[in-house]
Formats: sequence, structure tokens, C-alpha cells
Amino acid sequence: MLTLAPLALLLPLVKAVDCTPHVNTVSCSANAKGADPCCVPAAGRFVFRQRFEPDADDSGSWQIEGLDVLECDGSPATRGGPKRIHEEIGSLCARTKGFDVEENEGAWAASEVGEGVEEVWERTWNTAGRFVTSFCEGNPDVPRFFEELLSLHKRMKIGAALEHADIVPSADTMYRLADIESALTPYGTPILICNNVTLTHVYWPLHARGNLAGWVAAEPGSLKSTCPGEGIVYPPATVVLPTSSSWDPIYRPSMRPITLSHDEAKRVKYEEPGNPSKKKLGFFKYHDARRADEEGGNHRDEL
Repeated sequence: MLTLAPLALLLPLVKAVDCTPHVNTVSCSANAKGADPCCVPAAGRFVFRQRFEPDADDSGSWQIEGLDVLECDGSPATRGGPKRIHEEIGSLCARTKGFDVEENEGAWAASEVGEGVEEVWERTWNTAGRFVTSFCEGNPDVPRFFEELLSLHKRMKIGAALEHADIVPSADTMYRLADIESALTPYGTPILICNNVTLTHVYWPLHARGNLAGWVAAEPGSLKSTCPGEGIVYPPATVVLPTSSSWDPIYRPSMRPITLSHDEAKRVKYEEPGNPSKKKLGFFKYHDARRADEEGGNHRDEL
């Protein structure tokens, strides 16, 4: 849950600017040059990042990972407001009328380093939100920043778009890069990110319209997909295979993996039932041979 800070510490200084002429001005466009940075973001190139969580919900879920704010030439933004701690951010969001804390928190991907949502939001604001120069009205735009990301996330319905194209999480089906990109193109210019062959992220290069009144797809620039042209795995929920073999002191049971990656699962072959190929351990083979020799010797002595 978000931690609250005293409201008296958060009161903003308001800068009144008439942005009416630039309501529809696209950041980094020719018309944006000379516009007040409170009306059109000066650092007007954005990369919205969504990450797939295979174990979220019943069949996985696409969630917000974060936002990159860049200058129009693609370099990191440098003109930013003050950093904020998560207590401040929590207070501003929780005390903003209409801000649904639970819905906003639930849309974010779990931190990969054990952070809580409040720490994730603090990092996101300090590395991205504070560089959006059109947030000139002061602190109330902190909650607006997170609401804008939630709105953008709702617009980019990756799971539904892929399912409509018959692309669903699967352990035994692989997909082509072109097919996945085609399914997502109606939302903009998707940049697919893979871990080896497993789809993990989609990045969206964007420009802002006015003071975040909307979003426009941007050219990818230096962003490139890291997925192969084909053989892409859209991972299902993680499955741990049960093991039912019991240890026999005479025979070695067939070796079985405890867990399998999606790629390895296709290459593992188990022995057919009813046709076991049991092997005696060397220790027992030695003693069996010795026992046979002794019994043979005793039998000869009796003769």
C-alpha cells in the first residue's frame, strides 16, 4: 500500500500558461518548436514498456513495467523537476479525487528485485515522470502521470489482440515475429523483446499530443526487436512436473528432469511404459558376479 506524507509538504507553486493553441501539437514535430514546454513536452519522445507475467491471473497478464522519457534526438531527458520519495507520491495519489489506488497498483508488473509498488512508483517518477516538462501545474500532476500510464496500458490490449490472431500462451506452439507484430500494429509500432526465444516485453515508441492529451506512434529509431524471425515462445504459466519414481536399491530409475524450459520440453523423451531398460548399479553387479563364482566353486567342491 502507498504510504502517506503530510499534505502541507506537498503544496505546489502553480504556473499559469495558456496552452489552448497547442492542444493538438505533437511533441518533437515542427509545430512543437518554440511552444511553451508546459504545453508540449520538450523531451517529447517516450517508450512505454509492458511486460508479460505468465503466472499472473489464470493465463498470464500483460502489465506496466515503466516509461522512458527521451529528448527528441533519442538521448535521455535532462530537464526535470525535483525527485520525490514514495511517501509524497503516495499522499498525492491517495488524496486525489477519483484516483483508484487499487486499480493503478494492480496494473503494474511485480518488481524483479523485490520492491513494493510504492518503491516502483518512486523509481518511475524519479527516472521518467519528473522529466515530463508539461507537468507545470505542480504536484497534482504526479497522480496524473500514473493515471496516464494506466490509461495507455488499457489502450494497449496486447493479450486480447494476440488472442484475436490465435496467438495464445502455449508450451508446444511457436510463432512468427511478423504475425505477432501484425496483430499489434493497430496500436502503434510494437518492438518485441525476447529472452532467447521467449517473448517477455513489448515496447511502444510514442510522441505526446499537447499536454499528454493523447499519444501518437513514433518511429522506432534505434529500438529494434530482439526476437527471432520465427520460433517465438509465448510462455504459459510455469509448470513443475511431478516425479513419481521410487528408489530401488537394486535398479537405477530413469532420470527425469524436475522442471523444463519451453524449448527443452520438446526434446525430452521418456521411456515407453512396459519396456523398462533398468540397469544394475556397478556395486551390485560386482557382488552378484562374486556370489555366482563362490556358488560355482562350492558346487564343484561337493562334486
